[in-house]
Amino acid sequence: MASVKLAIDFGSIDTNIYLVGSGLVLSEPTVATVDVENMGEIKLFGHEAKKMIGKTSKNTKVVFPVFEGEIVNQMVAVSLLDKFLEKLEIKNANSCHVLFSVPCGVTAEMINKYKRVSKICGFAKVNFVEAPILSIIGQRVPFNNSSSYFVIDMAGGATNIAAVSMDGVVSGVSLNYGANNINIELMDYIAETYGLQIGLLSAEKLKNEIGSLAQNDMLATVVNGRDLETGAPRSISIKADDVKIPVRKYYDRIYDYANALLTKLPPEISAEVRRLGIYVSGIASTIYGLEKYYTDKFGVKINIAENAGLSVALGGGMVLEDGSLLKKVAISEK
Repeated sequence: MASVKLAIDFGSIDTNIYLVGSGLVLSEPTVATVDVENMGEIKLFGHEAKKMIGKTSKNTKVVFPVFEGEIVNQMVAVSLLDKFLEKLEIKNANSCHVLFSVPCGVTAEMINKYKRVSKICGFAKVNFVEAPILSIIGQRVPFNNSSSYFVIDMAGGATNIAAVSMDGVVSGVSLNYGANNINIELMDYIAETYGLQIGLLSAEKLKNEIGSLAQNDMLATVVNGRDLETGAPRSISIKADDVKIPVRKYYDRIYDYANALLTKLPPEISAEVRRLGIYVSGIASTIYGLEKYYTDKFGVKINIAENAGLSVALGGGMVLEDGSLLKKVAISEK
C-alpha cells in the first residue's frame, strides 16, 4: 500500500509538488540540461538548469519535457521526476500514490503518456484530475454537490478555462497558450520596436519587473541585449507603459475565449457567475492590474487566487487528503 501521497503539478514551466502531511514541498522549473549523446543523463535540473538557458555548449541541450501541458519527452520527464523525488529524499517511488493535474479535456493519448512515465518511475498508484477543478479546490472556496464556478487558470504553457462542478467540467477548453507566450511577445516587440534582441530569461525578467495592465504605469527597468544592427551589446530603459501592447495581447486573447465560453453556459451556471464572479489562478494572474482590467472587460467580480501559481498543486494535495473527494473528481478510466 502506498505510504507517500504526492500531488504533482507537472507544468510546462514549473513543477509544484504537494506532500500530504507536509504541504507544498517543491517548486522548481520543469527543465533539465542533458548530454546530447545521452539524452537520459541529466546534468542540471530545476533552478540550476534554467540559469543555463542560452548559455550551453554544443554538447549540452536544454530540455523542457512538458510542452503546452503535454509530456513530449518521456525519457527526460522520468529522469526529472526522479531528481525531484531524490531532492525530497523519497527513496522508494513504489511507495508513492501520485495525483497528476492534467489539462481540461485531456485526451486518452495524453493520459497514456503520464501512465508510461509513472510506470517507469515506479509509482504504486496514479490518479488524474483536470487542472481547473484542482484550481478551485486549491482556492478553498466551498465545493460541494450544488456549487459551480467559472475558472481561468493561467499556467505557463497552457491556459485552462472552464465552468466546473462536483460532477466535473461542465464546459471548458485548454488553450496551448500560456504565460510563456508573454515572454515571446516581449522578445519580438523589443526587437521590432527598439532593434534590440533579448533572450528568454531577459524577457521573463522584464515581464516580472514591469509587466502591468494598469493605465499610465510609469514603473521602469533596464533591459540588456544585442543590437540587431551592429551586433554590439546595448541597454535600454523601458517603462511598463512602453510594453503594454505585447503584455495585453495574451490577456485579451484569453478574455476572448473565456467570454465566448461564458455566452454558451447553461442559465443556472451563468447566474452563479454573475453572483460569484470569475476565479483566476496561475502564474500569469499575478500581473499588476489584472483584477481591474478583467473586471472592466467581463463586467463581473474577478477573484484572483491568493497563491495564484500554486493553486493547482494545493488543490491536488487537498484532494489526496480526502478519499471521498478524490473518487468524485478523479478522471474515471475505463
